[in-house]
Amino acid sequence: MSSTLFYPLVTIAAILGFLLSLYIRHKKSTNKVLVCPLKASCDDVIHSEYSKFFGIPVELLGIGYYALVALVYASLQFQPGLMPAQVTLWILGLTVTALLFSLYLTVIQAVILKQWCSWCLMSAGICAAIFYGVVAGSTMDVIAILAEYKFLILIFHNIGFALGLGGAVMADFFFFKFLKDLKISDDESKTLSMVSEVVWFGLALLVISGIGLYLPEMAHLNESPKFLVKMIVVGVIIVNGVFLNLKISPQLVKISFGGKHKHKMGELRGFRKLAFALGAVSLTSWFSAFILGIFRSVPLSFIHLLAIYIIALAIAVSLSQILESHLTRKSSA
Repeated sequence: MSSTLFYPLVTIAAILGFLLSLYIRHKKSTNKVLVCPLKASCDDVIHSEYSKFFGIPVELLGIGYYALVALVYASLQFQPGLMPAQVTLWILGLTVTALLFSLYLTVIQAVILKQWCSWCLMSAGICAAIFYGVVAGSTMDVIAILAEYKFLILIFHNIGFALGLGGAVMADFFFFKFLKDLKISDDESKTLSMVSEVVWFGLALLVISGIGLYLPEMAHLNESPKFLVKMIVVGVIIVNGVFLNLKISPQLVKISFGGKHKHKMGELRGFRKLAFALGAVSLTSWFSAFILGIFRSVPLSFIHLLAIYIIALAIAVSLSQILESHLTRKSSA
C-alpha cells in the first residue's frame, strides 16, 4: 500500500477523534447526561477526578491533539512527501504520547473507576489507529531522523528524568509527612495527586524519548547489561507507580473519610505500611535508573547489576518499615 494512502486515513481518524472530543466537551459543559452504549456510566468516568490532567480537562487535550493531526495530514493531501524531518519527529512523538496517555486512561477505568466509558474507549482506538497510520505512512527513514536528532531527544530524556526523580522525591516526602497522623486529608490528597501527575509526565517523557534513543542503537543496547537492567528498573517504576498512586493512595483517602467503605480494624495501618514500602521502591528505582543512566559503561554483568538493585530495594523497604514503626510509636506515645 502506498504511503500516501495513509494520509486520508489518518486525517479521517483525526477528524472523528476531534468530533468525539467536542461531543464529550459539549455534554460536560451543558451538564447533560452522556449516554453510554455499553450500559455503563460514562458520566462517572468523564466527571471523575481523573478527567483532568494538570487541571486541563482531558477532552480539551483531545480536541487540540486531533485538530493538529487533522490539519497536518490534510495539508499533506495537497503536497505529499513534503513534511520536514522536524515535523515528522514531533508528530511521531505526539502520537506515541497520545497512545500511551489513552492506555493510561483505560487502566484508570479498569482498575480504579471500575466503569467503562464507550466514548473514551473509542477515542483510545482512534489514537491507536492514528499511531499506526503515522508510522506506516511515513515516507522518511524514521531511524535516520532519530539518529540525526539524538542530542535533542537526549535533552528531553534528561528532562523526563529530572521531573520523574524530583517528583518521586517530593511524593515520598509528602507521603511520609501526611501519613504521620494515620490519615490523609482532602487537601493532602490533592497535593499528592498533583505531584503524581508530575511523576507520570516525567515518566512518559522518559519512555518516549527512551524509545527514540533506543531504536537507532537497538543492536548494541540489546547486548548491554546496564541497559537491560535499566529497562527492568523502569518497568518496576511503572508497575509500582500504578499500584501506589492508583490503588493504595485512593484507599488511604477512602479509609480516612469513611466514605463508600466498610472499615476493618487495623487496615489503615496495613495500607500505611504498604504505602511506605512502595514509596521506598519508587525512590530507590528512580535513583537506580538515574545512576545507570549517567554512566556510559559499567564493568559488571547483568546478574551482578540486577542483584545490586534487588539488594538496594530490600534495604530501602526494610528501612521504610522501621521508619513507619518509629512514627507509629511516636504518634501513640
